[in-house]
Amino acid sequence: MSDYVEPTNNLSHAWLRTLELVHARGGRRTHVLTTVRDPLAPEDPVIQAAIDDVLKPGKRSGVAIQEVDTVAGTIFPQDLYIAPRFAWSPDLSPDREAELDAAADDLYRAYADMLPLLCTAAGNPRGTYFGRMISWPGKEPGGLNQLADRVRYLRSERRAGHSTYNMSDITIGGQAEIVGAVEADLGVQVYASTDRRQRGFPCLVHVDFTLLDGRLSMLAVYRHQYLITKAYGNLLGLARLLIFIAQQTGFTVGELAVQATLADAETSTYGGKRGIDALIELTRRLVPVGQP
Repeated sequence: MSDYVEPTNNLSHAWLRTLELVHARGGRRTHVLTTVRDPLAPEDPVIQAAIDDVLKPGKRSGVAIQEVDTVAGTIFPQDLYIAPRFAWSPDLSPDREAELDAAADDLYRAYADMLPLLCTAAGNPRGTYFGRMISWPGKEPGGLNQLADRVRYLRSERRAGHSTYNMSDITIGGQAEIVGAVEADLGVQVYASTDRRQRGFPCLVHVDFTLLDGRLSMLAVYRHQYLITKAYGNLLGLARLLIFIAQQTGFTVGELAVQATLADAETSTYGGKRGIDALIELTRRLVPVGQP
């Protein structure tokens, strides 16, 4: 049974509504669509504090727990990106464009330098999502930088005056396609077509970008979305990734949507039904009236 979570204006409320819906309907649901209308909107500090309090690093019922920012950093390492105070545009001066490019290059280089060490950390033996984006297949430096290719492609669309374009070819293929002597447009690939694992990394299997009227929107597809251990951090990391690409290409930030083929409230990990009830009740009691 598919479930549609009513869209909200920020990722905190999107996360809470998704958890409430899945929990109320038995704790696991298929094909759950969650939408954040404004990924730029500030997080709700009450909800943020509630999930931070639950996600103390360590083990819970045998499950490895990471802080929200740690999870978000596997998708986009915000601390490594020193963002210029302007966005790309076709009429940007060469010096300003070089400044924007240098900020992105510094991010890629810093993360690539850390990648071998990151892959030795608990939870990362098969790499990280951002590693696969900037150095495919993602376990060591020097791989294909798909994210840089995506930025170049979107800039070419902006130069050509294209403001509406469906980029449905952003998929999960494991290698670049060469057309003639030119590398074809690449999506943000997160696992190879030869990957036969049924569960485990990567849960994120597809990232799709679409332009509509100058707004750049993102859809991410998860095989198994762990709604407490991972989902909040995933939303935060995806929002940061979308904001980064929008700045680097000059498009306006659009919607962020997440499709979970299986959404899991993790009832057995977090104290059973009563434990999830308590988390939702506490958060709802503290969220100001009218939200969300």
